[in-house]
Amino acid sequence: MKSPRLTLLLLAAGLSTAAWAENATLTRASDLKAKPFTDAATVTRLQEQSQVTIISNDGGWTRIRTSSGQTGWVRLLYVRPNRQDDTVVGIGKSLGTLGNVVRTGSTGNTVTTGAKGISKDDLAHAAPNFQEVKRMDQYKVSTGEAERFARNNRLKAQEISYLDSTDGQRN
Repeated sequence: MKSPRLTLLLLAAGLSTAAWAENATLTRASDLKAKPFTDAATVTRLQEQSQVTIISNDGGWTRIRTSSGQTGWVRLLYVRPNRQDDTVVGIGKSLGTLGNVVRTGSTGNTVTTGAKGISKDDLAHAAPNFQEVKRMDQYKVSTGEAERFARNNRLKAQEISYLDSTDGQRN
């Protein structure tokens, strides 16, 4: 009598995981990491617009499977789910939410204020990455280029007063 219930429970758990997996597109070129950390080993380099399958999320990272079958982690912000069939996605999300409620008593919905995608684990393992800081130099532009961009996009200069930090508190 217990065996059919166990089989049904295992089947439901498997369907929940399978249904949650969804197709997605990378919004920018990205390193596929072995673990969800910036300094983790790089498995391969993925091109922008690569088609992938989302397996799971962890903080600011998404575990994906590439079209060639490789699995690894990319930044959450670089992955856009392909939501062409809202019915299938809705079923997958509902089953995933149900799985969360059964497992943790929570739907998994969280409201955050601050930077999207930064987890406690990211903060605990934070360390300076001087290679990344140096890589930022490729985005540097001259004052003239910045002014031209602002003029071409009708951006206007604004005076912004700085916060008084003498009281030592942030508001």
